[in-house]
Amino acid sequence: MEQRIRKELYLKGHVAENTFEDIIGQSPAIKQAKEEAENYAQIDSPLLIYGETGTGKELFAQAIHNVGPRKNNPFVAFNCAAIPENLLESELFGYVGGAFTGAKREGKMGLFEQAHKGTIFLDEIGEISTDIQARLLRVFQECKVRRIGDDKLTIVDVRIIVSTNKDIYRLVEKKKFREDLYYRINVLNLNLPPVRERREDVPLLVNFFIKKYRQKLKKVVKGISIEGIQILENYTWPGNVRQLENIMERLMVRAKEDYIRASLVREVMNSLPGNKLGLNRGDFFKSDMSIPLMGNLEEIERNIIKRVIQEEKGNKAAAAKRLGIGRTTLWRKVNNK
Repeated sequence: MEQRIRKELYLKGHVAENTFEDIIGQSPAIKQAKEEAENYAQIDSPLLIYGETGTGKELFAQAIHNVGPRKNNPFVAFNCAAIPENLLESELFGYVGGAFTGAKREGKMGLFEQAHKGTIFLDEIGEISTDIQARLLRVFQECKVRRIGDDKLTIVDVRIIVSTNKDIYRLVEKKKFREDLYYRINVLNLNLPPVRERREDVPLLVNFFIKKYRQKLKKVVKGISIEGIQILENYTWPGNVRQLENIMERLMVRAKEDYIRASLVREVMNSLPGNKLGLNRGDFFKSDMSIPLMGNLEEIERNIIKRVIQEEKGNKAAAAKRLGIGRTTLWRKVNNK
């Protein structure tokens, strides 16, 4: 029964495909975000997700839906900044036949009605006008929607998740966002960390994208050089995970060997607008040696340390110096203590 329902929703395009297992990372910042999100999944109150561009706001919204009590019902996602203002109202609330020039004869069901019994996810809610905000507030308060041109109210039962990459309260202060709507959507809030605040997750994300594009592009790339990883870790990533994925796809396309070399990473990164490499941690790695990014973060780190020790011909003091860590720390990490 559950499989049949989800199949029907999938055919309509109203299904959340991602779960918390699809959120890659072991850093304290991403673990905290996932823990909060899992707690919020069991509560039906409105949720405001804040995150910079590319941090995975819809990914989290889908994961929340998929572990909540509404998981077998529709998940309807909509980017409020994706269509013109004059079409936004009809998309959200629907319309009856003949409501305006160009309207379908049979009318159209709005997204709130399509999400009935499920979850509606409104991305970039800070982009909508105050007029649309007023209508949204009414729907949120009354759990009823009125199609354009109709005099009838339709009851809707939905879990509301909204997201933004803007400071909504700053918009409230500038009179660009309704204060009453702000407090209505901000019952629960979730802040997603940018990549620069979870740099330790970069090797895991790189590993994930290498596997993804190895299959998609039918390439034999096994991994990336240690110095290449360091370059990626030290970049500021203004576009966050989405930008990292784009760069990894480009590197996979251009890689000529079974490992992505640091020289290629440096070339690609230097071609980015503004050249924001910012390698301010020191150049720990002198060579272009490569390692396969297999296993969890601790295993990847241990492999890196062992390879540096090997290159230093067993001199652990020299290896620790290159890695920028103490000898005690090096011993503990190698021996998994």
